[in-house]
Order: sequence, then structure tokens, then C-alpha cells
Amino acid sequence: MVHIDSELVRLLMRVGYTAAWNGLHKEAISIFDGVGAVRPESEIPVIGAAVVALLSGHYEVAVKTLREGALELNPDSALARAHLGVALRLRGDEDEGLALLQEVTSQTADPDAAAMARNVLAMSPDQLKPNLKLL
Repeated sequence: MVHIDSELVRLLMRVGYTAAWNGLHKEAISIFDGVGAVRPESEIPVIGAAVVALLSGHYEVAVKTLREGALELNPDSALARAHLGVALRLRGDEDEGLALLQEVTSQTADPDAAAMARNVLAMSPDQLKPNLKLL
């Protein structure tokens, strides 16, 4: 396997998220798939794919991707659990999503996952939904 520098992987992930948030969902998935090919042990590109599903309004796909993809790769990933909390809330499972987000805020040492969970906990369901018209 060809060695890919970690900084390049981080840059590709940023480009993938930028594509996703700008409505370039197919392109974002291609980028996340590429990162997954060079980092098959990492849940991070799988989380990226789940974000694309969320932005596309496919909440069930996002929940499945996070549970069966990201969390199977790394069951201890606070970032995957925080994203799952978002996906559950968007899918309408408010209680389960809130409980998971609360768990992440109180039990993780990952500052990014904790901050994300705290921010999402402060949002109403309406505030949480992405404005799909902008994408």
C-alpha cells in the first residue's frame, strides 16, 4: 500500500466536508471513499459519508452508516457517537439522540466531540435541521 501523509488525509477530509456543505454530495462521497481506501481502519471517512446522508435528508442512512460503519470500526469513537446523536434527533428519535449526546458530553476526553455534543444539545429540533434549500 502507498503511504499517504496524515496532513494530506486531513486536507482531503476538509475538502470533502467543503464539497458536502456546498451541495456536491457525489464529489464528497468520492473523496471520503478515497480517504477510506487509504485509511480503512479509520471511522473518520465513514463519519464524512454519514454527514453527506444527513445533508441529503437521508437520516436513516446516516444512522445505519454510523452504527454499522463508523462504530463497528471504532466502538469508542466519541465523534461517531456525537454524530449518531445528531442523526437520531434528525430522524425523530429525540430522546435517544439527546441521551447519547449527553453521554458524550459527560464521558469523553475528546474536546471536539464534547463541544459538538454540547452545541447540538443546545439546539431545538428545528434549529438542528439543515436548510436543504441552500444546498
